Amino acid sequence: MSDQDLPMEARLEAHALLDRLTRDGQTFARDDARRLIALIPVTPRRRFTFTGLFQGRGPGFRGRAAGIGDVELDGEGRQKQVTWNAPPVHRIGGYLVTHTPGQVVIDLLWIATREDLTGQSCQLLYDSETDEPRAMEISVQKTLTLLFIRLAYISYAPWKVPEG
Repeated sequence: MSDQDLPMEARLEAHALLDRLTRDGQTFARDDARRLIALIPVTPRRRFTFTGLFQGRGPGFRGRAAGIGDVELDGEGRQKQVTWNAPPVHRIGGYLVTHTPGQVVIDLLWIATREDLTGQSCQLLYDSETDEPRAMEISVQKTLTLLFIRLAYISYAPWKVPEG
């Protein structure tokens, strides 16, 4: 998580703003977006970043149980998240928030526990010169399978526009 901790008052205010911005609907409040942009510290955009999640299963057990017959127990799932050159992430309530110039990315805290990441993340786009919100986009997961390797990637689709 972030080295740049937000004060508790700012964190509580940001949480309320995030709840309102991510509600269902076709529009979002322009003032809420402006306030969130001002509240979350901006970090410089990185040219290249990488975030990956590797998942696997531990060793299983197969045997014979008296009175039951053949049994098989799968090993416990393991996962490792790897990041390289990624901007700081702020944990605010149930959200993970990253703010780079022109973009505030909002992930649900439990995003890594879902198989399909569609709708688990969104981004608020704004003009970095004027801090004027332009739109919000929602995540859509797509998958590419090559032999035994499955690559999932996220793209963003239009979701909401500012009111008025």
